[in-house]
Amino acid sequence: MVDHSGGEQPSAHIPNGRLVVGVAIVSTALFVALTALVVARQTDVLDRNLILSLRASASPWLTTALLAVTFTSGRLAIPAFIIFAVTLYRRSGVHAAGYYAGACATAQALDAIVKHAVGRIRPHNVSPRLTAAGGFGYPSADAMLAVVIFGLGTLMLCWTIRSRATRGVALSVAALFIALASVARVYLGAHWPTDVLGGALAGIACAAAWTVAFVRGIPARAAQPKKEIRIE
Repeated sequence: MVDHSGGEQPSAHIPNGRLVVGVAIVSTALFVALTALVVARQTDVLDRNLILSLRASASPWLTTALLAVTFTSGRLAIPAFIIFAVTLYRRSGVHAAGYYAGACATAQALDAIVKHAVGRIRPHNVSPRLTAAGGFGYPSADAMLAVVIFGLGTLMLCWTIRSRATRGVALSVAALFIALASVARVYLGAHWPTDVLGGALAGIACAAAWTVAFVRGIPARAAQPKKEIRIE
């Protein structure tokens, strides 16, 4: 299935382009709407109530577990990106690896731009600060990059896997990890709930947009797969 010169053979598991376009449009619209509400401070009361409700369930074991999750999503994001990119290159070629890297770079740049444009202060005066967190809070880089690095990376690798059960397990684990990483940032006092929601929406929009570009950029000569990686 791999032609490292760029002529990848697309898997039958690649999603329909129109569906992904719809996901990109909806997630972008929701992100823009949420950002407008955050800037207008319309989410302040809801954010405060949600973060206090979450902190009411605090316990030592939960704190330890979520610290491990946030360590993985934050400190190991770059190693994870490298592993995903190299694996995609080996399985699907430079085309797939390049688009994945582009999505990750776009997400990082978008996070930096929106953070400074919105300038939202983190909830350190409401929730105990249990993990390192500096700068502005909206959107959450951890949530956004979890979606793109771990979520998109897993999704693109699943396009090279024949076994439906294996794909289902991989995508379920990735989705669970993204959800836990998002909850962890709120629980540990690093973000408001709408910070992580905004980060997740921006990550989905970014991943979907690059997926559309990837599908449309597959060369016509590679329309039919010559060989699929089989994982039974």
